[in-house]
Amino acid sequence: MYIIMSVNLATIDLRLLVVFDAVMSEHSVTRAAQRLGMSQPAMSNALNRLRYLLKDQLFLRTAEGMRPTARARELGPPITQALKQIQEALEPATFAPSDAGSDFRLTLSDHATVVVLPRLLPLLQKAAPQVRLRILPKRNSAIEDQLDSGDVDFAVGIIPKLPRRFARQELYQDEYVCMMHRGHPLAGRPIKRAEFVAAEHLALRPLDSVSVVDQCLRRHKAGRKVVLNVTQYLAVPNTIRKRNLVACMLRTVAEHFAGDEFYLSPMPFNLEPMNISLVWSRARTHHAANAWLRQKLVEACADLR
Repeated sequence: MYIIMSVNLATIDLRLLVVFDAVMSEHSVTRAAQRLGMSQPAMSNALNRLRYLLKDQLFLRTAEGMRPTARARELGPPITQALKQIQEALEPATFAPSDAGSDFRLTLSDHATVVVLPRLLPLLQKAAPQVRLRILPKRNSAIEDQLDSGDVDFAVGIIPKLPRRFARQELYQDEYVCMMHRGHPLAGRPIKRAEFVAAEHLALRPLDSVSVVDQCLRRHKAGRKVVLNVTQYLAVPNTIRKRNLVACMLRTVAEHFAGDEFYLSPMPFNLEPMNISLVWSRARTHHAANAWLRQKLVEACADLR
């Protein structure tokens, strides 16, 4: 037999859930207190009340910080989502960018940091100089959780297929090219397949997935001789300047770095164009500030389309 006991919401202080969410996020009572503008004794008292209410320790003090119990990990996502929805419901229906001091959090792929961010910043400076951005590196495996929890407002880059609870807008299309120093023996003409396979490569490979280039080569039953792996585009120019390596780069980034010093060759394999997308939670589609920044991101990429 199962006994189902309902929770009387009238007995729950919403501030306790805000405290819980802050400690879950910060893994520290001290940092959570600073974030909420509370004294540490007040924070500890709130935690004790919440522990009594939920009949669970919730957090255990360890050398690495406050470690959530199994019950806390279970409660974390729905409480975070519920608080986010309450906050959005109470926020203004309109957004005045010239008066706004909003914070936006974006997770950007490395190439979007190089290409999109410098185009976006002047638009924000002109329309809303008080808006603040926090940029996080994009990890495909984390995007769903980050958008669901509200840890980030947008993801920008080559984004894998996501569930229908996320909205997507294509910003522009890009393509891969071979980038090399102009002193490279293969510079000056389109590189051939056999030359590509035989050449030494610098490979840009994501931390948590296989690169698009490697996926394509597998389909063509081909490979490449990789002598150096990096995860950031910024590492490429100085490296291939000092050694005869070929780097497969998205064209917009390669052109950003190329100038007169580097040569760009078409890829010798047929790769589909890459869609650079803007992704967000559908729950925030009609949020005024969210819609405003989406429009600014689209404007920022207009010349790339």
